Amino acid sequence: MRPNATPKTRRPALAAALTAALAVAGAFGPAAWADSGTTAAPAAPKAAATATAPATPKAPAAAAAPAAPAATADGTASAAIAATLDKLSGGRVKVLRVFPAPAGLVGVAITEGPGRNGIVYMTADGSYILRGEILKSDGTNVTQDEADQYLPKPPTAAQNFAALDQTHSFVWGKASAKKELWIVFDPNCIYCHKTYEDLKSDVAKGEVKVHIIQVGFLKPSSLGKAAAILGAKDPAKALATDEEGFDVAAEEGGIKPDLSNSDAVAQVKANNAWMQAQGIGGTPYLLFRDAQGKAHAIGGYDPDTAKLLAAIGDGKPAAN
Repeated sequence: MRPNATPKTRRPALAAALTAALAVAGAFGPAAWADSGTTAAPAAPKAAATATAPATPKAPAAAAAPAAPAATADGTASAAIAATLDKLSGGRVKVLRVFPAPAGLVGVAITEGPGRNGIVYMTADGSYILRGEILKSDGTNVTQDEADQYLPKPPTAAQNFAALDQTHSFVWGKASAKKELWIVFDPNCIYCHKTYEDLKSDVAKGEVKVHIIQVGFLKPSSLGKAAAILGAKDPAKALATDEEGFDVAAEEGGIKPDLSNSDAVAQVKANNAWMQAQGIGGTPYLLFRDAQGKAHAIGGYDPDTAKLLAAIGDGKPAAN
């Protein structure tokens, strides 16, 4: 990502919550703590106490059994922790590693798939989950340090660029344009729409051509709209229909969803899977090469279009 940029992005709720060392949100509901036990009916109120004979002294309580360990020596989760996460996520979340955390908590590195990773904290018996970041009194972000240590690293821009041949895309712009840009694009994404509007005049002038990798995941209508664009006789014209009719207030693209073209639907789904496999957590996601041929990525919306276009190589040999 370029310095001084403050890109904005639209992510699926779970992906956003599992990315960048944040705890899971959405998968476990809005509460900060979740009880893994079943919900019991409230107990009946006790009757008012009456005078009775002295109670027989109770025998000393037996010593409690030692708590089950939260993790094994190799960092795998205990059965209780694994069962709680499996139950509350519907089997979607898998444990990568368990490790000691501050205040007697257990840290759990989890994943829902490539690019959807995060840290949560649990009690050792698996009964409660705490989501959020832990900061030390000196301001150190403990959760970020743990994420750097225990979570898998996403693919680099170069690796994602090398995998572009696995996507289904179309070109928006003039074939003669020397500068090339690839954008992962959802038809209901407000920041994709802003990116489109910012680039429109430069595309029309032949300054840059854009390869649109159409995905559809943000809203229920996204898949049908993406398929309508990708399956059209002129996808670039269909994209223009979506963007020119974009409802900014509702964050809805203007094209009518169409799931009738099974090939187009399959291609959008394949793009969705590619996006997830490459660790791309939201849209828009931009890829390009500079004048030296080095791959760069921008995750999110950056309004500085002039800087973006200046950074994209034009295929000419770099000046000495």
